[in-house]
Amino acid sequence: MARRSSILAVIALLFHSGAWAASANEIRSLLEQNKPQDAYQLGRASPHMLGDPAFDFFYGIAAIDAGHAGEGVLALERYILSYPDNSDARFQLARGYFILGEDQRARDEFETLLPNSAGEQKVAVERYLDAIRTRESRYQPTAKAYMEAGLGVDTNINAGLGSGATPLIPGLGTLPAISPNSVSARERDTFLTASAGVQGNYPVSPGVSLYAAGGIDARRHLGNNNDVFDQHSLGGAGGVSYLREKNLFKAGAFISQSWVDNQSYVLSYGLNGEWNYQFDQSNRLALGAQMVRFEYDDMYVYLNKDKTGGLVLSTATHRNSDFVGVSGSWTHAIATPFQPVITLSVNYGEDRNQRNRDDLSRDIYGARASFAMTPAERWGVSAGIGYQENRHHAVFTTGSENRHDTSWSLDGSLSYFYTKQFSVRTEVQILDQISNVGLFRYNREVVSVKARYEF
Repeated sequence: MARRSSILAVIALLFHSGAWAASANEIRSLLEQNKPQDAYQLGRASPHMLGDPAFDFFYGIAAIDAGHAGEGVLALERYILSYPDNSDARFQLARGYFILGEDQRARDEFETLLPNSAGEQKVAVERYLDAIRTRESRYQPTAKAYMEAGLGVDTNINAGLGSGATPLIPGLGTLPAISPNSVSARERDTFLTASAGVQGNYPVSPGVSLYAAGGIDARRHLGNNNDVFDQHSLGGAGGVSYLREKNLFKAGAFISQSWVDNQSYVLSYGLNGEWNYQFDQSNRLALGAQMVRFEYDDMYVYLNKDKTGGLVLSTATHRNSDFVGVSGSWTHAIATPFQPVITLSVNYGEDRNQRNRDDLSRDIYGARASFAMTPAERWGVSAGIGYQENRHHAVFTTGSENRHDTSWSLDGSLSYFYTKQFSVRTEVQILDQISNVGLFRYNREVVSVKARYEF
């Protein structure tokens, strides 16, 4: 972002009148070639040019890009004394203040520029202001909230098998064909979603803050009798964070309650911890650990989609479990015009059944690769691929074998920001799960469009 803005400022300055010294032209040329270190060293070799407006402008940008923000700010401040209305110079000066940690001065300059900014410069100004607000959360309370609504199509709302399928059970053979009216048969439907949430941060001492967040989600299916698959959830989390130099530590607790068909389905709660290390402006490492308890409730369910035959009581409580997991991720931001960010992550966990049902206890292995980028002003694109294995500890049933699931997922999104607060997002998700026990083999595709407002 910084280099693109620098080049834009250089191009804008081409239209200014006045003769430039050879040193200024050479620095400008090196900046256009994305060689800020060379441009800075060239400027350092020409101290007699300090005070010349054109030289100060280019040398100031070169110094900031090369990691010498203090020198760059001084040069740009001299330039602005001669050309106070040059918005490109003021943008570069604000950027220098930001790098130096002079948040109030940077904010003043960015907020002055914002009303008259357009295109990439406006996007950059808004992002710097967001970053300043994030940094200020270390010293003063902050809060934000969002609301979101969406419409989508899901090809398998119940993760069911195709009608007529004859699932294979190892050691036992195949089961009778799945009836089209069975609640386990694959069901396609359109759905509505809604969600809202709030989060806040409260500093208690330098580098130490309390954080909290809460949210609600709901999904309603529009097809006849598919209300039995409707679901909603309510959750909250809170904890403490500690920031020291390049290290950010977090420890907290969370709780979530989910309902299906307006019946209590599962309560989950636990503890988590996280360590983030910022190697530099482009690379971040994160390690995390989590302990969760899942408590399921028995529910009254229909065995047939048309709700004939009456309700039966499920035995979901035998699924109660304790989960312990660890994860790690590496995030890399690439300094190119589209600002791509790549994230690679891995995870491992053990889900141990509380009722001594080893057939429901499992080891979970997973990995994911994703990227996000900004291909144009107001647009955002992201995509990812995930892999997960579930290895159960005991045989599925007498005479069978241990259940083993392997799933692959693809996902992508395209976002458009009408304003900083209001955006529209299209999401696509594809999931394919393979299992040696045919009852758990399925695929699913979901496409949705969501509108979001943040305040």
